[in-house]
Amino acid sequence: MNKFAFSTAVTGFVVAASVGWCGAAQAAPTGDASAGDTIRSLQGQGYNVQINGSVTAPLTQCLVTGVHGLPNSSAVPTGFTTVYVDVDCPPSNN
Repeated sequence: MNKFAFSTAVTGFVVAASVGWCGAAQAAPTGDASAGDTIRSLQGQGYNVQINGSVTAPLTQCLVTGVHGLPNSSAVPTGFTTVYVDVDCPPSNN
């Protein structure tokens, strides 16, 4: 019985430790942040950024409606990761 309790305790410790070592990717600012701020933040973290949407104004006037492609783990090298930023810009004044 003692061997079972010991192996269960060790298994629990290993699982808890492995969960603690996993890092989360930093979230990109969205909502009130401009598209320009979000893109600069992602590029500063080393990501390649692709813009989705019609950019009809400077990115400082555009809002971010979504960010896709962020890895679930910080173990992924960011220099090889492309993230996609969905933007909503005001109509052009043509």
